[in-house]
Amino acid sequence: MKKYCLVLLFFSTLAFGQEKLINMPIEGRQDDFAPVLENLVAPSAINLLLIPGGNAGTGEVVNGMPTSQNFLVRSRQDFQGSGFNTFILFRPKSVAPGSMSFNYRIQQSHLEEIKSLINYISKNTSGPIWIVGTSMGTISAASAAINIDNPRVKGIVLTASVTRDAPGNLYSQSLSKIMVPVLMIHHETDQCFACVPSEAKELIHDFKSSPKKEFLMVGGGGPPSGDPCQNKHWHGFVGIENKVTKDISDWIKKNNK
Repeated sequence: MKKYCLVLLFFSTLAFGQEKLINMPIEGRQDDFAPVLENLVAPSAINLLLIPGGNAGTGEVVNGMPTSQNFLVRSRQDFQGSGFNTFILFRPKSVAPGSMSFNYRIQQSHLEEIKSLINYISKNTSGPIWIVGTSMGTISAASAAINIDNPRVKGIVLTASVTRDAPGNLYSQSLSKIMVPVLMIHHETDQCFACVPSEAKELIHDFKSSPKKEFLMVGGGGPPSGDPCQNKHWHGFVGIENKVTKDISDWIKKNNK
């Protein structure tokens, strides 16, 4: 009997800690799906619904794994190592191979995708859900927190927030309607034209209904390379990924009520 129990425990453990890319059906949209990269650490762990910026594409899929270098995608193992389940939401079949535009991220169609993933997580785990967005993904995360009422969602994290020159920028959204804790993180030398550090810092005051809100300005890292609005520049927290993911992880654990 003891040996049998050990075998059961072994196979039960195999269900977790194995990252896989799935095609998640989108509720109410026949034959449409969104790729989701999921990793289950434990059924009752805190769940992070991660929303990349840019075009939200997977990049080339190699051996079943996306090669996107978005900050949240390339840093996902840091979150997993801190004990979180992770679910990365990529652009759906109906959008690919085009870009997930600024405007699309505030449309009902995109909310349906996020809601479908929230429901999927709720069916497959028992832990709370936090929505984490970076760059254009902050538009998605804020819109979801405003428009989706689900008690499993306990808070949001916004990194490298979009503050101007784009539909759905955070100044244009009704941030006072967000009722959950909010953490914002920005790099002090972010040079992306739409993500101004000083403006991001001021935005934290607009979350008037949030029970807990905090803004963290980080520095250091590097060396930056490429487009200032892309993944390997200050905008993508290049060289300080571990620090930023630790800041996020610690804050979520402290404020997960």
